[in-house]
Amino acid sequence: MSATSLPGVLELTRQLVAIDSQNPGRGEKEIADFVEHEVARPAGFSVTRVEVEPGRPNLFVGVDNGAGPHLALSGHLDTKPVGDARSQWNTDPFELTVDEEDLAFGLGSTDMKGAVAAMLVALERHTVEGPPGRVSLVLTADEEQGSDAGAKALAGRGLPEVDAIVIGEPSGIDEPWEMMALVSRGICCFDITIGTVQGHSGLSPRLGRNAVLVAADVLHALETFVPPIGTPGSVAAEPTVNAGMTIRGGVAFGTWPGECTIGCEIRLVPGMDRAAVQAAVEQTVLAAAGPTASVEIAYLDESMGWMPAVELDPTSAVVTAAQSACREVLGRELPIGAFPGGTDATYFMGEAGIPTISSLGPGWLTVAHGPNENVAVADLDTAVDLYQHLMAEFLGGAS
Repeated sequence: MSATSLPGVLELTRQLVAIDSQNPGRGEKEIADFVEHEVARPAGFSVTRVEVEPGRPNLFVGVDNGAGPHLALSGHLDTKPVGDARSQWNTDPFELTVDEEDLAFGLGSTDMKGAVAAMLVALERHTVEGPPGRVSLVLTADEEQGSDAGAKALAGRGLPEVDAIVIGEPSGIDEPWEMMALVSRGICCFDITIGTVQGHSGLSPRLGRNAVLVAADVLHALETFVPPIGTPGSVAAEPTVNAGMTIRGGVAFGTWPGECTIGCEIRLVPGMDRAAVQAAVEQTVLAAAGPTASVEIAYLDESMGWMPAVELDPTSAVVTAAQSACREVLGRELPIGAFPGGTDATYFMGEAGIPTISSLGPGWLTVAHGPNENVAVADLDTAVDLYQHLMAEFLGGAS
């Protein structure tokens, strides 16, 4: 048995939420230190720390019950920032608050500190009751900003060395446990800089349309832009084009703007080719900007410039084990679907070649990345049971 028993899943979620791990922001060092030194090692788990970028640690937390398969459950330790929504929070984002409907509010409660807490509690149960085999928790850094210091760096080093991975991203969009996501959508982010003639705004009829107005034309065109897909995947998934994520332009009143930069993104699905998408973006933007404006399209560096979508075969052994656990705990199998955003599956599966379920976790996405993020207390308990059964099913020891 473990040297020190873990607190319950709700209390552990509370402790994780209390640690600021905003990204961009504080990062993951403090929360990784807490998990390693206050939770995992006292519970008797093995811990390996992989810090590719200083101050951005990844943790492998494990239990070895003898010879057998090796399953990993994965969650990220960072959160999106509170950002401009701070005034819209009804509670302190860093103090988990349970209301009369048993919803637990706090930054990261759904995305995804609640799932991480559930994994840790399930791992403790597995230590005592689990069949032979190995289970690791892969707790990553930097997932919310492209995974360059996290899953991408790990995959580039051949890590983790496991047979399959289940990521605990929320399985619901509007309600919990809506689906099991086998597709992780990718992302392509780019800035479009429009150049026109800057001058005195009193002479605007002589100067032509300014850069901000031309940028508006480009944004309007991108609203109806449909990016090309080559051969679609087996799981239904559609890309989305998100125009106008950022905008920078204008000098001052009295000055006709000569430059404007707009930031856009495309959420990618399997079957999309980078060169084909970029060519289609360029054609659409140039047509909308017209012949008199200059146009520069700059794709972001690293993962945010192109993080491809990935898809897991529904007949994979880890999917079979996960559905068996769902039948046992939820009383039903989950529909197969596509995760609306990107996950670390892009690197674990796309680069390291590890069969990876993109999302199977408590919570719902409609409350993530915004004010009053919450998770149902009952779903945290359900997640513990589900992960424990999943471990047993995959390792072949379920009764």
